[in-house]
Amino acid sequence: MAEIVVSIQAYCKILLHAVKHPHCAVNGVLLAEDSKSKDRKVLKFVDCVPLFHLTLSLAPMLEAALLQIDAYCKSRGYVIAGYYQANENIRDKELNNVARTIGRRIQESCPDSHIFMVDNERLYPESVSELYRIYSPKENSWKQEENKVTVTEETLRTAAMLLSSQSFREVDVVDFDNHFNDITQDWRNLQINQMLEKCT
Repeated sequence: MAEIVVSIQAYCKILLHAVKHPHCAVNGVLLAEDSKSKDRKVLKFVDCVPLFHLTLSLAPMLEAALLQIDAYCKSRGYVIAGYYQANENIRDKELNNVARTIGRRIQESCPDSHIFMVDNERLYPESVSELYRIYSPKENSWKQEENKVTVTEETLRTAAMLLSSQSFREVDVVDFDNHFNDITQDWRNLQINQMLEKCT
């Protein structure tokens, strides 16, 4: 099993998407560096693309979003290798059918894929641990990984700083629900990348 590394950019976008819609379930995909090697030692998630906050499993919208993201990945040397989801209920951090189904869809093109289930109770500045549980494919199911450290201390500090400052309120995370409503809104969230570069 490859070591998992989540970049500051990917981690903070997951966080900002979940915080922007605390009353909704949210989801998205994680992009990893494309390694042609079969025995990959490190799976590095370099970015994340927020998908939806209104309806997570609407198939035509999901397919349209994944096609656009896949084209973007090919131009950058990335691959869709992960899926994240925050459930609507603050105490619900369990893997559900939506997560399993989309996870399997991603696994078809990336066997090393993982599911990140966001723990909504960790979405506050003082949280000193990672905000998700990680599931990896095992036979025909998904198994939770035990105590995987995927981010650096610097990433956790930057995430806490974002939540405790006004910065995150000034940045608007765009997901595909926003993009499909107004195509001028950029789902790549380049403004967040620029903000994070200034923070680090």
